[in-house]
Amino acid sequence: MTLNRTAAGCLLLVAGLALTACGAEEKPAKAKEPAAPAAKPVPAYKITSQQLEGGLPHIDIEVSSMENLRGIFEKVANDSKESGQHTIRIACSTGGTKGGKGKAAMLNLLAYGTYTPNIWNGDVKLAKGSGTFTEESGRKCPAA
Repeated sequence: MTLNRTAAGCLLLVAGLALTACGAEEKPAKAKEPAAPAAKPVPAYKITSQQLEGGLPHIDIEVSSMENLRGIFEKVANDSKESGQHTIRIACSTGGTKGGKGKAAMLNLLAYGTYTPNIWNGDVKLAKGSGTFTEESGRKCPAA
């Protein structure tokens, strides 16, 4: 009888472990991961000048607001079919000065940067698509 009780106890213990193990295999429902923030839309812009200076692309852009300047910079840089280091300037459509006799025109410069879509830029090895971007502080668009 002692053997039967021991065997019954072992059987219950094994059954309990099996049920516990089976329950452990169930995975709790995954919590939904928060959605990635949507990219800001690129506002309207106008390319006012696109030329080669010293064999390198130089692009001037005009905007009517301060909205998503980096997005505009990245879109123009990524859409360019030119190679070499690009110089990109973003200016407000208002607040600049017109050139005249002996005077150079001045942009209401909001942001500027360089972008190199190639792997090589002269003697300096850059990562593909590397660049710089700087927003001018204290500027307004439209200009007051």
